[in-house]
Amino acid sequence: MNDKRKRNKSKLSAIMTGNNAGLERAASTPAAEELPVPREKSAVGRLGAALHSLTEQRSETVDPSLIIQNLDAKLLLPSLALDRAFEGDDEELDSLVESISQNGQQVPVLVRPHPGKPDHYQIAYGHRRVKACQRLDIAVRAVVENLSDEELVIAQGKENEERKNLTYIQQCYFAAELSKTFTREVVAAAVGAGDKTRVSKLTSIIRRVPEDLIESIGSARGIGRVKWETVAKACESEGTVSRLRKSIANLKTSGKWQGLTSPDRFAWLHDLTISSEVVDGNLSPSALERVESRKAAARSTLLIKDSEGKPAIEARGTRNFKIVLADEARAAAFSEYLTSKINQLLKDFEQQEQKVTELMGASE
Repeated sequence: MNDKRKRNKSKLSAIMTGNNAGLERAASTPAAEELPVPREKSAVGRLGAALHSLTEQRSETVDPSLIIQNLDAKLLLPSLALDRAFEGDDEELDSLVESISQNGQQVPVLVRPHPGKPDHYQIAYGHRRVKACQRLDIAVRAVVENLSDEELVIAQGKENEERKNLTYIQQCYFAAELSKTFTREVVAAAVGAGDKTRVSKLTSIIRRVPEDLIESIGSARGIGRVKWETVAKACESEGTVSRLRKSIANLKTSGKWQGLTSPDRFAWLHDLTISSEVVDGNLSPSALERVESRKAAARSTLLIKDSEGKPAIEARGTRNFKIVLADEARAAAFSEYLTSKINQLLKDFEQQEQKVTELMGASE
């Protein structure tokens, strides 16, 4: 490996570990005469230290480049890679706008001078805070630092990882977008992947599930890798994809699709992909049994009515029971009553089982 490649590799390593110190020190200086150079934090680390110092009102000197500035919200532009894809209506943004309106912007954003537009800035993280300030037409409290492209996306990914506020499909899209420009090493650092194989798993979902289907579903908060993998595998069949698109179009036409939340849309799509695989004859008998079990569970049977003849308890399949009293207070009280009796009911059931077993034994 030549000297130039070694220097590049050392620089990339420094970006991801936060140790940027000493990269350009002259090689000719004798080691014995070198003064120890303090470890330099990454962009995110230096910002955190500066904010901590300001918060604690310490006397140490804060890096002048990290002083919080008030910037015109209209001059702040998005990062290189979109990380909040398929967001749709951001319900939490309204709450953030209200919070900033009442209490001000408590946490500054991190930006860099925009490389392509003079007097503008590019957001490393804090996109939602910027949107909220734009909506309120107020200045954005920001820290400006000269970041490389790699440092920008790693800082962006680091905040997402710490806040845990991206859904799984948004992580997939973020990784796929970064993979178009950056090395797998940088992408892994940006998405918080412990090993590079996770990057492949994330980008694989985007390759296999058509983007129009994902856009129709939305961010699908709470839906993890396993279920997305199931949908991705089913989408490898063109026949399945065609049926999904047709069914979604029908639901949109009827207005039912718009009334579903993003997780509910995914649940519907997930079940439909399994049903489509049954039609195509691609499921094993055990998988087919799961589909039939799900259909059976969806069917409900009225078990008990109250004194007024109104439904009280329904059976959902063979294992699930649901209290369906219309009055929520009565339903809650009935639930507590059943809970207090459940241990005795189980004992009575077990005693009855024992008697039946003894009678069967005596008859043999």
